[in-house]
Amino acid sequence: MKVKNRLALQFTLMFAILLFIVLSGIFISVDRNRKNSFYSKLDYRALIVGELYLAQDNMTNEQFRKVIQIYPQTLSHETTRIYNDRYHSILIREDSVSWSNANLKNIHSSLKFIQEDTLVAKPGDALKKLIGEVIEKKRVHLTENNYQIAGLYYQDNSGNFVIIASAVDDAGLQEMHRLLLIMIFSYLSSLAITFVLGRIFATIALQPILKITNDLKIIRSISLHRRLTMSRYKNDEINKLSDAINNLLEHLEQSFSDQQSFISNASHELGTPVTKILGTAEVALTTGRDTEDFRLALQNIITESEKLHEILNSLLELAQADGDNSLFQKLRLDELLWEAVDETGNAMNETPNSSGRINANYNARDNPDEYTISGNRRLLFIAISNILKNALKFSGDKTISCNVRSDRTEVSIDIEDMGVGIPESEVVNIFKPFYRAANASAHRGMGIGLSLAEKIIRLHNGTIHVRSVLGKGTTFTITFSK
Repeated sequence: MKVKNRLALQFTLMFAILLFIVLSGIFISVDRNRKNSFYSKLDYRALIVGELYLAQDNMTNEQFRKVIQIYPQTLSHETTRIYNDRYHSILIREDSVSWSNANLKNIHSSLKFIQEDTLVAKPGDALKKLIGEVIEKKRVHLTENNYQIAGLYYQDNSGNFVIIASAVDDAGLQEMHRLLLIMIFSYLSSLAITFVLGRIFATIALQPILKITNDLKIIRSISLHRRLTMSRYKNDEINKLSDAINNLLEHLEQSFSDQQSFISNASHELGTPVTKILGTAEVALTTGRDTEDFRLALQNIITESEKLHEILNSLLELAQADGDNSLFQKLRLDELLWEAVDETGNAMNETPNSSGRINANYNARDNPDEYTISGNRRLLFIAISNILKNALKFSGDKTISCNVRSDRTEVSIDIEDMGVGIPESEVVNIFKPFYRAANASAHRGMGIGLSLAEKIIRLHNGTIHVRSVLGKGTTFTITFSK
């Protein structure tokens, strides 16, 4: 199912639940008001029956006229019962009407009394229970099937009576039935309209994503320089998605570029020692060679093989520098620098007392969290060590300075040498694999160390900045976010 259809269905389902709750509340409220209104009519009915038949001897003509004015219309399926407080029915006969008023006679003819002979019939258990409840509560309302029943406790000087009036609200039930049909039709129509409108709005909302999809379809490995168009709403979610994809494309473009450069340079660097090895072996196999010539030839082969082995090890480290974030751990950068300084000084055998030429300031603090970052200890050790080795190599017998700095958001390492420096035009290229500056040819190396260090630091979301003055020295600044 397409996303726009799924969104439209989800929105329709949410609206359906909400609309069902609202319509149900309206229907229940209207039905309750209908019942209360009809109960009020039955209450009036019972009260007026008591006034007309049980208290007629106490009524004046003026009171009687008021009763006639408020007496409601004839109710559907209406019946009236009158009982005394001893559960005996009171018989209402035609000749019991003493009022000569024509309206009273009309009222009497519109009433349907349940005529029960008190000497023969007794109220049933259910009716007896209802009478007892009316005597206790004075006024009772209940519904049985479609009948609404109102019970009234009427007190008169001739005795206490229970008047029970019941009827069916045919007009009200018909109105509720029509209201129910209207609500069902409105409910289904609203859902259909909501789905259509939801699909339209979903299509409009997803239009930027469709544009992103179409733009991504034309991007290939040879066109990674393309970028998605950013909208003018910087905080828009679609804009953030486009920005994230553009960052990914930038990383991919850089990776492809590094890969192409790596393959080209690696082929050249690997080819050089292999060619020398083959050339030396071929020369050694020519006739007229003495033992010393063979010894020199083998020595050259060993030397070039060692270079080849060193290149392969460096390439392996460069390939493994992508690392795995699952191996990241909390580590202190000042301790890692101390280990790298100690290890680098002992490893640089060609420069006597190398560790003594590294002046490191660790700025020890009481709070170790100030220098704590998340990273891969082995990879970061390789990166810092490579920069230190590079500084020692190009600074001769001059001192190297290392400094660790920290603030609320970042931890930085400054590695400064007083060496030959780097030409300004070549600073941007020193992190390319196998690249070596023009003034570096007198020093042994393959141009992989700085490239490997930069790749590891970038893997840890860090940055490395270079400041160099030709003939005066170079400063590498490594910065990590906490």
